[in-house]
Amino acid sequence: MMKVKEAFIKTEKRFVEAGVDSPAFEVSVLMEDLLSLPRRPEFSVPERELSSEEEEKLFSAAEKRAGGYPLQYIIGNWEFFGRKFFVGEGVLIPRPETELLCEFVLKHYSRSMPPKIIDLCSGSGCIAITLAKELSGADVTAVELFEEAFEYLERNNIFHGNAVKTVKGDALAPFGNFDCIVSNPPYITGEEMKELQTEVTFEPKTALFGGTDGLDFYRAIAKNWYPNLNEGGIIAFEIGDTQGKSVSEILSENGYKNPEVIKDYEGRDRVVAAIKM
Repeated sequence: MMKVKEAFIKTEKRFVEAGVDSPAFEVSVLMEDLLSLPRRPEFSVPERELSSEEEEKLFSAAEKRAGGYPLQYIIGNWEFFGRKFFVGEGVLIPRPETELLCEFVLKHYSRSMPPKIIDLCSGSGCIAITLAKELSGADVTAVELFEEAFEYLERNNIFHGNAVKTVKGDALAPFGNFDCIVSNPPYITGEEMKELQTEVTFEPKTALFGGTDGLDFYRAIAKNWYPNLNEGGIIAFEIGDTQGKSVSEILSENGYKNPEVIKDYEGRDRVVAAIKM
């Protein structure tokens, strides 16, 4: 039987050969999640022997990952804003840059009455649930159209104590009135869809493709939802890093005021927000 350290070195080598980013980190994640080993098992339990079943489980998953299948789908969950969210085929994987959208909304409402928020194209529900958990008293609704993604939204909502109201419906069909509209809509252009990283090709295209120029959902949401945003309310989008100017113009053209572009920690445009006055 193979020891943890040996299995770690073998798997890491396979990942290096396959061009996996952060191979040591990913091997640790696989061993922790799939084999229920302590954190950083290559150091914490290097001499622990793996059973034949554990070896098969690890190396089978490693081959899948080496072929480009997302790590997050293999282990079935990923962290967002310090919380676990279940993910799998059919739902977009939560990404750290999306946390900036949550941070913006949280800062905006940090000294306000609890807002009524709607999250459009909610996917896993990571944005909606985070806002509900971090803004005490906030009334948050999450809207998702596609069945597979909606199942993950429901599962995550139950896991986090039914923090939000879930609606299976079209994000472009308005209902109700809200103080805040947030969305991380599909925004990848037609040309960019042809050049996706291998891992990203496994994610649902319905959560990625935003039309030829990547702006279809921004146009539709900005126009359709304007009457449903309360006076003084904000609309905030995650965007692609070249879309700050275009999305700001779309918001201005639809009557929103004072659009601003918020950059991520690497200095790239990441969030656009505006207010209804």
